[in-house]
Amino acid sequence: MADQELTDRVRELINENSVLLFMKGTPEAPRCGFSMRTVQVLDQMGVEYGAIDVLPALQPLREVTSEISDWETFPQLYVNGELVGGCDIVEEMFDNGELAEALGVEQPEPAEPDFETSAPGEPYKSPPMNIEGA
Repeated sequence: MADQELTDRVRELINENSVLLFMKGTPEAPRCGFSMRTVQVLDQMGVEYGAIDVLPALQPLREVTSEISDWETFPQLYVNGELVGGCDIVEEMFDNGELAEALGVEQPEPAEPDFETSAPGEPYKSPPMNIEGA
């Protein structure tokens, strides 16, 4: 069973942020390709989102998200308190327009990912989260 204090904090963050991404690394410096691809999709959407780096507490966060949403892998995108999914689902929803609908924004024209850019553009806003030692 996951740590109750951490579980409560994660639920709180999911509820406080209309769009929240649990990812490996940060939007400016993703630490895995799936996280990078998800950030690129969100940046194309032009929405403000919170991002939580799961690496400092990877296993405890896996346990928590498994309890909350029955999903253990990262990245994980939550919209309005509900799990949307991981990278492949986010990309598929982007391609068919479902992500724009879920986010309440207009569907942008698809753009080719710029893999030479190391830091994605604005906007994103990461919520404060102290998960170390939790």
